[in-house]
This record gives sequence, structure tokens and C-alpha cells, in this order.
Amino acid sequence: MDRTITILIGVVIAVGLYLLIHHVIVRRNTKKAQSAALAQTNVAVKAALQRLADEHFISAPATILDANIIPDGWGRGVMAFEYLALIDQVTDEQLPILRQRLNHILAEFCQDHQIQSAVAPGESAFLVTDVWRHTKRIHLGVAYLVNEATVEYIQDLHRLDPKTKGTK
Repeated sequence: MDRTITILIGVVIAVGLYLLIHHVIVRRNTKKAQSAALAQTNVAVKAALQRLADEHFISAPATILDANIIPDGWGRGVMAFEYLALIDQVTDEQLPILRQRLNHILAEFCQDHQIQSAVAPGESAFLVTDVWRHTKRIHLGVAYLVNEATVEYIQDLHRLDPKTKGTK
């Protein structure tokens, strides 16, 4: 009886340690991949915002105040980011046009830099999922469509918001 309990306790501890170590390793690898994806997305978003200023779509270059990884509430490995930016003289009515223009510029950026998408060959790897204003700051949701988890995240967003059906 003593031996059985000892073996049972040993098995429970071994399984617990395995699950803990597996969780830590997976989380670390996911964070590393998300940080690399954020760095690549930063380059694309900064270039797109600069192009908006160069084309006089916006009156002055935008200032990115912050860029964060969207928490893993949608699943592990989702490469979605939120940008907080100051973009002068963009009204609330112009936000959908801003989103559409950014998506167009990001698609061209992907084509010019041969960035592959997990959606389909030739599709943009970056997608502005949402644009909204809070005070003078504009929030941009940007997804880097580099893996299946992020593609599924975008599909879930489309299911939640019927206005986005057919838009990219």
C-alpha cells in the first residue's frame, strides 16, 4: 500500500512538472515569435504612416506613441497588435477611409518587400482590423497574417462584426 501511494505521488508530480515545463517553454517561444512579428509589423506600419504623410493624405507625419501585442485571449500564437498614434486632422468620419488606405499601402508594402501571407500567395500579410479614436489618439489594430492562428482570429473578427464582411 505504501509503495502504491509513493508511485502514485511520483506520477502526479512528474505529470505536473511536465505540464509546467511544457507551458513555460511554449509561452516563451510564443512571446519570442510575437516580439519578432511586432518588430516586422512596426517597420510596415511606420512605412505606411510615412507614405500617408508623403502623399499628403495626412497633414503631418504620424507619431506612434505605443505598440503592444494584443493579449492571447483569442488563442496562442495570434500575431495581432495595437498601435496608439497621433495623427493630426483626421476626423471620426475619415477613420474608415484611413483604414482602407492603410490596408492598401500595407498590401503594396508586402508586395514590394515580398512578405508572404498565410492567407494565400499574393495576399497582404498585414491587415488593419480596426481603427478608432480615444481623445486625440487613434488606435490601430493590425494583424500580421503569418500563421493559421492569426488567420482564424481575423475570421472570428469578421463573424463578430458583420460590417467587415468582404472588406480587406
